[in-house]
Amino acid sequence: MARRVRSALAWGAASLLLVGVLAQGAVLLGLGIDVSFGAVAAVAVASGVAVGSVTYVIEPRLERKGRA
Repeated sequence: MARRVRSALAWGAASLLLVGVLAQGAVLLGLGIDVSFGAVAAVAVASGVAVGSVTYVIEPRLERKGRA
């Protein structure tokens, strides 16, 4: 697997997990968030796909500019 693909998958997974952790933290702190597991999972997956896609597209541009 290419380094670029691994990087995009890693950032997507990190984003997916972050949404889950933030939602769980909000519930545990009693911030009044009433959402189902399915809704949180859908938002987490959408976030992971979006971040992974953007990473895959943007990373070569950053490398060319010496910022990656």
